[in-house]
Amino acid sequence: MPYPRQRSNTWFLKRWPYRIFMLRELSAVFLAGYTVLLILLVAKVHDGGDAFKDYADTLQSPALIVFNVIALLFALLHTFTWFQAVPSALPVRIGEEKVPAVLLIGRTMRPCSGRRS
Repeated sequence: MPYPRQRSNTWFLKRWPYRIFMLRELSAVFLAGYTVLLILLVAKVHDGGDAFKDYADTLQSPALIVFNVIALLFALLHTFTWFQAVPSALPVRIGEEKVPAVLLIGRTMRPCSGRRS
């Protein structure tokens, strides 16, 4: 029985599309953390004005501001890559004809070659 091919731990650094894939996967961690912050915000609003003010002061710390900026950038990356994947992942058909990608995402699709033009 053949053994599976061994890969290095840095296999994703070899090609640009692999790096984007790994960044997109990492984005889930930051977006989950941001979701927790929002749930805590809702809980503090429910607890009253003083609890909300204390939490709002905590959110203004430099570490949380940096975290929010990183989470925003990851959310933008996640959104952009999602809309690129929609025509491939969800081929919509009307009758026998496939709906063009421009109607699904609002722009023409370029194949991802891993190189910049």
